Amino acid sequence: MLDKTLLGPCNYYCGNCIVFKKGKCPGCTEASEKAQTEGRVFCDISLCAKDKKLTTCSDCKNYPCEKYDNGIFAESFIKWVREKLKEP
Repeated sequence: MLDKTLLGPCNYYCGNCIVFKKGKCPGCTEASEKAQTEGRVFCDISLCAKDKKLTTCSDCKNYPCEKYDNGIFAESFIKWVREKLKEP
């Protein structure tokens, strides 16, 4: 059974993410909320979905948009995953 709290606004399931599985990330939703309390942005997609009061961006009338197209599998995300996996 899937944990719905691990479904990111981009529809990516964090339970499948190697960074999450290795305990190096709390999941997109939690990481986004923590970043916002610190005045940072973890994910533009998460922030956009929250601003529009959407569970996932696929619920948006503008889906898919530029943020989604440049989101989860963007070069910056892949770089972030690689950096997290290198951490001790």
